[in-house]
Amino acid sequence: MFTYVSKFFTNPGRNREDIVESLNRENSFLDRKLMEEKMDQQLKANPNEMDGVLSDKIAELTHGLSEMDVNKESFCTARKGVITSLESDRGVIDKDVFFDCKVAEDIILDLQVGCVVEYLTFTTGEAMRVVKVKRILEHCWEDTSQQEIEKAVDNLKNEKPKFFNTETRRVLGLISQRLASSIDVETDYGQLTVELDNIEMNFIPTNGDRVRLECNIQLDDGFVDKQGEILEVTKLFPTRIQEGEKCIVQRVYMDIVVLGPETYVLKTDLPTGTELHLDDIVLADLIECQYSKFTRRAIRITPLEKNFGATKLTQQGSMGLSVSGLAVTVTGVNRFITTELWQKQSVSIKLTNNLNRTLRLESITVCNDSESQLSVTSPLESKEMTSGSEITVTFEIHTQFLGEAIEKYELNFDLLKVKRVFTVIVCKTKEEAAEAEKRMIAAEALIAPGRNSHERSRFYANQVWCNKLDVIPGQHIVTKRRFVALRLGSFEVPKQLRQICLTTERRQEMIETIEQHYSFLREPLSVKTYMHRFRLLLHLEEIECFVNFRNYDRDRAHFLRDGEFLTLQIENLAERRPSLVIGDTVRVINPWSDPNSGTTKSYEGIIHKVLFDRILLKFQSSFQEKYNGEDYRLEFYFSRYSFRKQHHAISKIVGVIGEDFLFPSKVTKRENPQLDVYMKDDDMYLYDSKLEWYNQSLNAIQKRAVFNILRGEAENIPYVLFGPPGSGKTVTLVETLLQLVRNLPGARILVGTPSNSSADLVTKRLIDSKALLQGDFIRLVSFNQVERDLIPPELMSYCATSDVGAVGSCEDKMVVTESGLKLCCQAKFMGTHRITISTCTTLGNFLQLGFPAGHFTHVLFDEAGQCTEPETMVPIVMLTKKRCQVVLSGDPRQLQSVVHTQIGKKMGFSISFLERLLERSPYRKDLQRFPDSSGYNPLVLTKLLYNYRALPSVMSIYNRLFYDDELIPVVSETDSRESRLLSKLRCVFETEKDIPQAHGTFFYGIIGENRQNNDSPSWFNPQEVREVFLMTIALYRANVTADQIGIITPYQKQVKMLRSMFIGTDVVMPKIGSVEEFQGQERDIMLISTVRSSEEILRLDAHFSLGFVRCSKRFNVAVSRARAMMIIFGNPHLLAVDECWRQLILFCAKNNAYFGCDLPQMLVNQEDEVPVCLETFVP
Repeated sequence: MFTYVSKFFTNPGRNREDIVESLNRENSFLDRKLMEEKMDQQLKANPNEMDGVLSDKIAELTHGLSEMDVNKESFCTARKGVITSLESDRGVIDKDVFFDCKVAEDIILDLQVGCVVEYLTFTTGEAMRVVKVKRILEHCWEDTSQQEIEKAVDNLKNEKPKFFNTETRRVLGLISQRLASSIDVETDYGQLTVELDNIEMNFIPTNGDRVRLECNIQLDDGFVDKQGEILEVTKLFPTRIQEGEKCIVQRVYMDIVVLGPETYVLKTDLPTGTELHLDDIVLADLIECQYSKFTRRAIRITPLEKNFGATKLTQQGSMGLSVSGLAVTVTGVNRFITTELWQKQSVSIKLTNNLNRTLRLESITVCNDSESQLSVTSPLESKEMTSGSEITVTFEIHTQFLGEAIEKYELNFDLLKVKRVFTVIVCKTKEEAAEAEKRMIAAEALIAPGRNSHERSRFYANQVWCNKLDVIPGQHIVTKRRFVALRLGSFEVPKQLRQICLTTERRQEMIETIEQHYSFLREPLSVKTYMHRFRLLLHLEEIECFVNFRNYDRDRAHFLRDGEFLTLQIENLAERRPSLVIGDTVRVINPWSDPNSGTTKSYEGIIHKVLFDRILLKFQSSFQEKYNGEDYRLEFYFSRYSFRKQHHAISKIVGVIGEDFLFPSKVTKRENPQLDVYMKDDDMYLYDSKLEWYNQSLNAIQKRAVFNILRGEAENIPYVLFGPPGSGKTVTLVETLLQLVRNLPGARILVGTPSNSSADLVTKRLIDSKALLQGDFIRLVSFNQVERDLIPPELMSYCATSDVGAVGSCEDKMVVTESGLKLCCQAKFMGTHRITISTCTTLGNFLQLGFPAGHFTHVLFDEAGQCTEPETMVPIVMLTKKRCQVVLSGDPRQLQSVVHTQIGKKMGFSISFLERLLERSPYRKDLQRFPDSSGYNPLVLTKLLYNYRALPSVMSIYNRLFYDDELIPVVSETDSRESRLLSKLRCVFETEKDIPQAHGTFFYGIIGENRQNNDSPSWFNPQEVREVFLMTIALYRANVTADQIGIITPYQKQVKMLRSMFIGTDVVMPKIGSVEEFQGQERDIMLISTVRSSEEILRLDAHFSLGFVRCSKRFNVAVSRARAMMIIFGNPHLLAVDECWRQLILFCAKNNAYFGCDLPQMLVNQEDEVPVCLETFVP
């Protein structure tokens, strides 16, 4: 004690508070040791009497320690102790302090049991760890008896530890060795071993990476060496990340891909299903390294341009498109106004070639030329246009009749056609001609904000939004509640954002303006930008929905009476998008009133029913009663309730659940597991009691997933159940629910889904399990489902709607129907069930019911990959950080949620929380670290591997492209229902080809023609319609039923054409739909029509086409629906430019399962090639 006091007086510059703190620590330490000794003595003397006071003493001691550490969570001490045990890899000091022999490597050869050593410890919370055994104070050269060791330990009990300050520093290093769960790093402090399980990191490290370590360092003013000792490594990051660097593949090895003279990427870091070839172009996030000749390593890759020889896709610039995006621009006059009949007049237009290649203008065609007033005078022969050149086209106008005529003409180039119109107006008088000119100018001014119909609709939408009229509300389906426990904010779209989106002419200019005004969009998503970014993206989505709803608006319309409702006819209502739902509104405005007068009112009608081609509405009673068939202007509006719930969740989630949950960077284990279960073989035990599985058919991986979730060892971090197609993820989720309910009596669980169909499926599985009684769980539904009769009859008695009114503030109007459906349930009836199942947004109704914090303990999601992140946060925001568990079940390789706004897609709004998590380091694949669980940390993720859906040959392609070829087929290719069905259906292919007996994937090549109608931007292909129809007829003749067949096509127009074919021929129609309609479904036989077939402009079409090309998620869903047979109809010359389709076509060709047109030459060459065995890179 005197030494410390003397140092204080002799060193006046030293901080007095540090000295006082050290003195307090030493005194507290001595007090604790004295209390422990006193308790030991009393316990030995009076063991029975001490039982009652032992806990009090421990509490007093713990309180003293907490007081000592109240201002400091961690501290460093130097201590003396006796080696009481020593093995090859670890040792023990003073019987209870364990250390790894690596911390004593400098003196390990001289260490013996009985040696007195000085060692350095670092304490965090209640855990003390030996950082270094510094030196031997007393050697022990001879064998020492146990009695002598205990005496030495007792002699050092009162030895005071020396306390040191600590500070955080960043230390640079180079990874010299990567082991399964640790790395060795060369630093200024020497060789350092870092355990990967205990640190935060944002990438998967490997040999040669240059890294930055964030460390706690021992610090003391009395040190001569100011460097200190590294006590703990907390974070591991690359020294630098260069994002979005463009690289070209130069060489492909077995284990790495060379991206440049100094750059490489590990094959394990490539996106799933990505295969790189020589000269492919990629965007890469690069870090610094020192590995062989390489100084940069890519940790993340995005393919930008693929090279397939003759069908290489080039960038837009090299493809020849100008900045404007038009291959050819047409400038010059587009109208002629005169007062003279039979007048001839020459007019000229100028054509500019914006491509980086020569175009040939082959001809100019005037539509309906025999009656047209327009004729071509030059050029009359084909003419070449070099890149950037211009030519003049001259027309002669010959006026033949009074009035206005739209003359159409086509410019026919070798690779494309350009369609334009010319307006000819012949007036009686000059005054009429002047008025016509003014009208044309005014029309152009009206169209100015948009070059196309979409941009014009945005301009009109802004006009509607700006019309602020007094609205007289209609009659709601359910009485609006005045008093609720929690009132959600309105979260209106900011005026500035609305103006940018709806009045900016060009989309690119709009995006740039938004990024300029909202600079956080250019920053990566973080806890700082989280709320602002998603709030903006929700606003953008709402604006796009508002624009789309304008398609329903009417300039003039009237209603018909239908009992107590007014009804409005809407053609093709069932097929129109966006859909109208119950609760949406229609505002009627007198078409002859002045909207700027300030006295104009609009009446609001609430949609009460949505039928096949009409809607039923209720207005304010006086309007409803007096209405007598008058015409009104109609404006349609959607309910904002869903958006408001998402806004509320996003604004609260960071404070409720925390940064570690939203942006996990390391896995921290709980002090105690959620449920102390353990596995023995395939059986699960709790406190030595064997737990029965509700579903006896679960495989070992599914059981392990349930076990991992029940233990819940990872603290405040979501658990991911990665379920590829047909792997039984919903079955696993239901087993998890049942085990949680049985073994955690206090659990109250919410189950969220993206759609009502998936929520119904979970409910059906719970009912089928017969493990829970009615009342243990409930299916929360919306009034829209009830009114539209969308609830399956067998689920009626398990379903309920909620009433958000505060209990006691309004009359309880709960009604139970004859079917058992419960309507208008208040909070006293809701939220008390063990399990509540619903869509994510409908679960948001609970936000307003005022449940206390911690009321709900678990949220489990099915098909989480189809939910936007704000939707996912709606139920999660009802949890609390300290008492919750979240499980995300889904497949990030399949379709994302539907997002309408293009800028939202660009900014990642369609990326689900599940998919974003898999890019975080705790969820990244690391086979070296987790070889027994497909490379994933079992504490946070389980990947299901057994496929129960398809024959091996049907699942082969998507297994290899998207799931690392890890899926294990359960369906037998020799003895199963699917194999017998496939064998029976071989007759539909009249061929002598030797097709393998169990091969179920076929490709039918068709050089068809993709077309568009004038009234629709969607595509259809009549040749493919015919072939799909004929194949369906052939399947029917083989005794296949309609419910065994599914037909997928990416375009709605093709869907309509196929349906028309079946209806027109009176043939039973199988289900025909888009990829989205088949997500989560399966059929024995799938027919896929790809539609697109543009051979002349193949390169241009491949770059811009929609549908399946260059959309791996849509491709994956399409090819993973079939159980026994899959037949694809398409143009191989177009599809071969896509990596996924190219692999599928080659797979069929190599198994003699390709029919139809000739294969493209590059695929023929590749089919004949002998597979090249890649060499392994040798540093």
